[in-house]
Amino acid sequence: MAQSILIAEDEADIRELFTLILSSAGYEVTTVADGVEALTRLAYAPPSMVILDLNMPRVDGLEVLAAIRTVEAWKDVPVLVLTASGTGDNLVAARRLGARGYLLKPLTPSGLVERVEQVLGDKTLIWLDDITRSRTA
Repeated sequence: MAQSILIAEDEADIRELFTLILSSAGYEVTTVADGVEALTRLAYAPPSMVILDLNMPRVDGLEVLAAIRTVEAWKDVPVLVLTASGTGDNLVAARRLGARGYLLKPLTPSGLVERVEQVLGDKTLIWLDDITRSRTA
């Protein structure tokens, strides 16, 4: 059975592109357009992992991530946050809330699949500064 990925992203083009890329890589993909839909979908069937845009209408990504970490059935679901900015308070907050890492828009198809495989294959946190440190050590 394929691992399932929930993509919570308000931009339809990005949802469609990520679905195409990850489905082609063998993942079962479900998409939602905002945080409310993400929480509803999680309650229905928790996925193997979540890709979560930080800037969404109704309920933003940080609020969804905080909710994920408080529900027993969801707390161990790995989350990658998706952002257009690789810096800022939102990434610090996402890391503190237990996000496994982040995806920086725009990204390559191979970069998306590689990061998903890293997170699903290894439950440790994956952040750019961690990767940079390991390459220089």
